[in-house]
Amino acid sequence: MEQNGSFALRKPALDMGKDSINKLLLNMSLPATLAMAVMASYNIVDTFFVSRLGSQAIAALSVCFPIQMLLNAAAVGTGIGGASLISRYLGAQKDEEAATAVGQVILLSLVLGLVVTLIGLFALRPLLLMFGATEAILEQTAEYMSVIVYGAALIFLMMVLNHAVRSEGNAILPMTVMIISAVANIILDPIFIFTFGMGIRGAAIATVLAKIIGAWLLLRYYVTRKSTLKVLFKHLLPNWGIILDIYRVGLPSMFIQVSLNLAVILVNRLLGGFGHIPIAVMGLMMRFQLFAFMPVVGISQGLLPIIGFNFGAAKYQRMREAMVKGTLIGTILATLTALVLFIFPGFFLRLFSSEEALLAMGIYAVRVMVLMYPLHAMQINSISFFQAIGKGVTSLVLSMLRQFILYVPSAYLLTHFFALKGTWFAIPLADLLAFLVTIVILSREFNRRGIPLFGHKEYKPETSEVLN
Repeated sequence: MEQNGSFALRKPALDMGKDSINKLLLNMSLPATLAMAVMASYNIVDTFFVSRLGSQAIAALSVCFPIQMLLNAAAVGTGIGGASLISRYLGAQKDEEAATAVGQVILLSLVLGLVVTLIGLFALRPLLLMFGATEAILEQTAEYMSVIVYGAALIFLMMVLNHAVRSEGNAILPMTVMIISAVANIILDPIFIFTFGMGIRGAAIATVLAKIIGAWLLLRYYVTRKSTLKVLFKHLLPNWGIILDIYRVGLPSMFIQVSLNLAVILVNRLLGGFGHIPIAVMGLMMRFQLFAFMPVVGISQGLLPIIGFNFGAAKYQRMREAMVKGTLIGTILATLTALVLFIFPGFFLRLFSSEEALLAMGIYAVRVMVLMYPLHAMQINSISFFQAIGKGVTSLVLSMLRQFILYVPSAYLLTHFFALKGTWFAIPLADLLAFLVTIVILSREFNRRGIPLFGHKEYKPETSEVLN
């Protein structure tokens, strides 16, 4: 029986070391991309319903969006750090350690949720003002976030378990859960916002209820032993060594989200000097960006377990092949999306507002924003690459570049000289500079291992490199 269980455990992971890279990219990235498409659609639809309440409601949601993403940052860091560790343990055939890693991400999500709830209870409004809410939109912002902080633990739990399940080689369940959760959110939004007359608070309630459904489905997967990993209560007891390993790799993912959303918060404060309309435009732009990047991020999520497994199994040419092909596909998709947004920005903006001031400003801003979209796939996949091989510090540096280190100073500098237009142009400038730095760092990493990005020479490091 134990042997059968061991075979069932390893089968989906070992496929990542044997199947063709094309097949793996399709099987691992497509479900992640579809799931992200649904989640992006949920964000778009959520904004659509809230936009019926006016531009102030859009601005309030725009202030809430980066704060929610800060919460998600903790979940993303925990989930991806755990997923990288799980996939490498499976590649090295360390089954017990993989199960312990799953238990730790469950424990961490509950602890983080409790911390967020306590912070929200005692310091919500001062934090909202600090994060860019103006007096005109403070109450609507507080109505929304007061509900979100109560459901933080369930939001964390759903996100980290999605990553954990995917790291086993099961990409279908996370996709299914995200679809179910997003559809539930879309259905519940108009009911709570309009039918029950709860306004923007109703949108938050719909979000939390949808996450509860998703978290329950994923927990059920483990509780009913449908998972190939046998996760027991003992695996939920704190294991500080594994927790450290999770965040050693997961911190870059966390800082990707943190830096992005701190940047949005700081820029929102900058935009607030021009009124609430620019804040609303930035909020819509962030949602367009979320939708535009969904295939790139989906590919990146699919790449992480593929690269992590093949790195753990010392199959370095397969690792390189996955990186090259995943980046090429992502670049093509990002370019196509950029073209659509550049040519038809007014069409998308009119889905959310008919205010002429918002439309005029938004059309110009969107066209500027998408100028460097084709460069994003290389940087996003490079961050996942370094996460997958356990190089958290390098991944952290790359994740901070575009989102924070380059973007925020560029925004403040260009705004000083060119007013509001400078804020928009800071986005493509930061994208270009980050891309150039990323190319240099990634090329050096591959060259150091004797497997240039477009070469075929095999390099076999010492065994100690694999899990360190």
